[in-house]
Amino acid sequence: MSQYTPSDDVMAGIKAVADAERALKRSREALRAAVASDLLNNPDATNKQVADVLPFTEEYVRQVAREFDVPRKRQPTVRSIKGAKRTTK
Repeated sequence: MSQYTPSDDVMAGIKAVADAERALKRSREALRAAVASDLLNNPDATNKQVADVLPFTEEYVRQVAREFDVPRKRQPTVRSIKGAKRTTK
């Protein structure tokens, strides 16, 4: 059985990829925060309007809004059909 030791070039490549992935993660987090900030600062803008000018789907923008507790633009229109809970006396 032979012993393999990665070369300095391989180790440098692994480090470079790891550094790039960390930088990408930080950039994505900053971008998500910026999208949430835009939603907060433009209360008339809907998720669809924001998504239409960005390279994101409406669902992605909605997820960002929920993650950052951006208030909904309108109240939900769907209610439970169960009604109020019954209590026994």
